[in-house]
Formats: sequence, C-alpha cells, structure tokens
Amino acid sequence: MRRIQGVAAACLAAGLTLATAQPGWADARHQLHRQQQQAAHLDAQARQQAHRLAGSRQTLQRLNARANTALAALQQASLAAQRAGAERDAAQQALARAQQRTAAARERIDQTAAGAYRSLAAGGHMAATLSLVESGNPQAFLDGLQLLGQVGQHQAGVFDDLRVAEAVQLRSEHLVAIATARAVTAERAAATAKQRVDALVVRQQAAVAQQQRLLAQTRGRAAHAHQRASALQRQIAAAEARAAALRRAQARAAAAGNLPTPGCDGSSVAGYSNGRLPTKALCPLWEAPGQMLQAAAAGAFDRMSKAYDQVFGVPLCVTASYRTYQRQVELYATMPAGYAAVPGTSNHGWALAVDLCGGIQVDNSPQHQWLLSHAAAFGWFHPAWARPGGPGPHEPWHWEYAG
Repeated sequence: MRRIQGVAAACLAAGLTLATAQPGWADARHQLHRQQQQAAHLDAQARQQAHRLAGSRQTLQRLNARANTALAALQQASLAAQRAGAERDAAQQALARAQQRTAAARERIDQTAAGAYRSLAAGGHMAATLSLVESGNPQAFLDGLQLLGQVGQHQAGVFDDLRVAEAVQLRSEHLVAIATARAVTAERAAATAKQRVDALVVRQQAAVAQQQRLLAQTRGRAAHAHQRASALQRQIAAAEARAAALRRAQARAAAAGNLPTPGCDGSSVAGYSNGRLPTKALCPLWEAPGQMLQAAAAGAFDRMSKAYDQVFGVPLCVTASYRTYQRQVELYATMPAGYAAVPGTSNHGWALAVDLCGGIQVDNSPQHQWLLSHAAAFGWFHPAWARPGGPGPHEPWHWEYAG
C-alpha cells in the first residue's frame, strides 16, 4: 500500500513539474493576444486614415476643378474689363475731339459776329452796300446784294458747323457714359471672380495641407502596424513552437508513466474540496496527455475535440485542466493580478474548466470562432467575465463545462 502511495505521489509530482511551465505560457499567450489586439487596432486606424485620405483627395479634385473654372472666369472678366476700358478711353478721346470742334465752331461764330460789328461801325463793306442802295445806283445795288449773300452764306456755314460739332459732342458723351458703365461692370465682375479664386485657393491649400498630414499619419500608422504585425507574427511562431514542445513533453511524460493516472470510475466528488479531488473521479482527455476533468466534463470535451479534429485536422490543444489547490496557490502568487483565481475558488479546482491553445487563445481566429459557435452543443461555454469587455481578465483561452 505504501508503494502504491509512493508511485501515486511521484506521478503527481511529475504532473506538477510539467505544469510549472504553464504560467509562463499563459502569460505569453496573454501578451500575444494584447499585441494582436493592438496590431488589429492600428490596422483599423490605418484603414480609417486611408478612407479619409481618399475623401480628402476627392475634395481636392473638386476644388481644383472649381478653381480652374473660377480662373477661366477671372480671365474672361479681366479681358472684358480691358476691352471696356479701351472703349472708354477711345470714347473719351472722341469726346475731346468733338469738344475741340465745338469750341472752334463757336470761336468762328464769335469772330464773324465781331467782324460784322466792326465792319458796320467802321463803314466797311456792309456800310458801303447800304449807302449804295440809298444812292439809287442799280449796279452798286446788285454788287451790294451779292456781297451780303456771301456774308450770309459764310455765317450760315459757321452755324452749321456748330450744330454738327454739338451733336457729335453729345453722341460722344453718351458713348463715354456707356463705355464707363461697361468698364465699371466688367471691373466689378473681375474683382468678384478674383475674390472667388482667392477663396478657392485658400481652401485648396488647406485641403492639400490636410492631405499631406493625413498621408503622413497613415504612413506612420501603417509602418507602426507593420512593425507590430511582424513582431506579432514572430511571437505567434514562438507560441506555436512552445505549444508543440508542450505536446511532446506531455507525450514523453505519458510514455514514461510520469503523469498521474486518473481512475475515471465516474464516482462523485461530493465531500471533497476545491483542488483536492480524488484521481479516481477524474477522466483523461482525448489526445491531451496529463489533462483530466470530471467524468461528464471529460466525455463532453472528448466529443467536442473529435468534432474539432474533423474540421482542423488536430484535436483541441489543452494547456490546463484540473488544477490542485497547491498549484492554484502557486499560480495566484506568481501570475499578474486577476489572472489567477483565489485558491479554492477556481473552476479548474473542480475539474470543470480548461485553458486551450492551438489558435483558440486568439480572438477572431477561425479556431476561436468555431468554438464559440459549437461549444454550447457539447455543454461547454466561454464565460462572460473572460470575454472582451467582461468584468474579469480577458482570457479567450478559458472555457468551462456547464453540464
């Protein structure tokens, strides 16, 4: 009897020795999961930045088109203002010439009037003609009439020139007014177009600056995400290597008989305390050497593991199952706060919980999603406290049996 007890103690010690590697593995899985979450978050941010950058580029293209249209309008307005200004200048020059002709005509009229007055006062031709008429000499009378006709024709021509010059001056003044109004309108249109162009240019420059900032942010975040992804890939490879090493160690320990041998007689655990269950009441898990649970939990787990194997080609990877009270004390003392239950309260101590690996410990992985969708059919579930946003530590690897 003592020999049997000694062998059992040795097997239990070997199992505990193998399990001592699990805290570091669980911590590595936790870190791996956190880094994966960070990389995924950065990737999402990079995608958002890329989306905003695409929107900024579209806005910039629209501003470019509007700026081109406004610049074309400004060019036309400027040309129209130039033409209107030239017309105004030409009209003003024509008005100046008309004013000169009008002044010259008025001056000739003044000179004619003054000459007639001087001739009459000095007894000139007009006085002589009148005296001839009074003398009764016919030939002198005729000569006088001819002279008076010439004087009248000269004065009539002078008045006609004045009327023509005044009409030209009025028309020139009207053309100047029209040309000035056109010039003012064209200049206002050009100024409005220039303001519109200036506003668009300012917006365009702001859009370009924003685009450059977004591009720099996106590039920086993408580079950071790639660095994180590379580091995450290396850590996943290392975690998979550790999982493979754990499987080999479990297999060697099982082959050497260094693992506790559960009795699996289906007996009740009533009357036993957490972490101190009898090995006869525990059953081994399929293709998971050294791992054991209560009989009902083990049977359901094996069925689930075989269904999993049909999909992924490997059984469920188990890093922890039943945990002794002493082992729980060790984990509680060494693991980060919150990642090990108070000794005597863990469902591992009741042989109703497992910690899984092989990809299940990674949120949103195909393995994790498969288990979320199928575990309930086998009586297994992922507790709410272990899920993202739950009240407890985030542990995607932790699953429990409900019966």
